[in-house]
Amino acid sequence: MPADQLAAHVSSLVAAALDAHTESAAFIALEKLGEPGVPYIVSHLRDFRVLPVKAISLENHSPQAFEGLRHYGPATVHDALSAILNQVTGQTFVFVYDGATNADRERNAAAWTTWCKAKYPAKTNVCSDGI
Repeated sequence: MPADQLAAHVSSLVAAALDAHTESAAFIALEKLGEPGVPYIVSHLRDFRVLPVKAISLENHSPQAFEGLRHYGPATVHDALSAILNQVTGQTFVFVYDGATNADRERNAAAWTTWCKAKYPAKTNVCSDGI
């Protein structure tokens, strides 16, 4: 998918996450984008809008996992996107997956943006655009 289409696709999925009927499917679709979607997801981390359904379940890929799914209670778009980014990249910064303060979210977004720019130098503008 071309970059412009990927940016629009991620934006539409984030918008779909704000509807209780499409939230879960939007999160699944965002995770399925994998590594190519990471910079575009990072660009939405300053979205602190409240989610209609405060729940996300992600497949647990850890070899030490004692259960097949990881369950979180994200309060905002940021919280859920951070969980998805952790799932796709294995990276974590400030733990916000079960809700956090806006100050924690700001620190987390800044850390992801810095990491994204280093990991995807050709996408630095995407990593830091925000919504």
